[in-house]
Amino acid sequence: MKKNLLVDRLKENFRILRLKDMAQNLETILENAQSEKQGHLEFLAQLVDTQVNGYKNRSLERRLKQANFPRNMSFDNFDWNFQPGLNIEHLKNLKTLNFVSKHQSVLILGKTGCGKTHIASALGLAACEAGFRVKFYMLQELLAYLYSTLADETTVEAIEKLARLDLIIIDRIGFIRTKNEYASLLLEMICACQDRVSIITTSNISIEEWGQAFGSVSITNDIVDRLFYRASILNIKKGISYRLHGPEAPQLELMEES
Repeated sequence: MKKNLLVDRLKENFRILRLKDMAQNLETILENAQSEKQGHLEFLAQLVDTQVNGYKNRSLERRLKQANFPRNMSFDNFDWNFQPGLNIEHLKNLKTLNFVSKHQSVLILGKTGCGKTHIASALGLAACEAGFRVKFYMLQELLAYLYSTLADETTVEAIEKLARLDLIIIDRIGFIRTKNEYASLLLEMICACQDRVSIITTSNISIEEWGQAFGSVSITNDIVDRLFYRASILNIKKGISYRLHGPEAPQLELMEES
């Protein structure tokens, strides 16, 4: 009876201290400790580990929700052997995430469907798992968001919030529905993030075409200059489309002549 009261008191105190994992698992860990004849330190270590692991899992869930990745694209479901034009050694170096720690940019270039978004998302997911704060945007989405802040004059605050992240992914730099302010807004964000935030960009058009895509060659040159500063470039030359030639691509069967 006394033991049950003590356990209940401990569980209630854990809840008061917001140690809900310890409260939920106290009895199970206590039973294991008794059956395995654990010492006090080993029992306490397992109890604290439960709380720490719960905290880490919830923190990861929050970072993944904030990142807003489009789909479950990780290195676990990435086909390393599909793309002949991929520099696998370079990608594995990027997978160490040293570029995030050093606040460096990564540019991923290649044709449509060659895996750029998957690689960018997989790097972002790995960064989330390593404890970094990540945000994924399609270019059109990011520019529309920044443009919307002009209406209530919150652009500075919005950009400063982005500059507190560890990694920003800007996917699908290409020909977009543009506005006159888009290029200058993107430049303002990149300037605020330089040497503070790593930026991954993916593009299916050449760098020379970016000025036409953004509608301002001069501002785009400044954007490119800043993105290329200390950047790593993953250029998937002669890339083939995973959607057209991968295992889930539609199979075209020739009709037999009657």
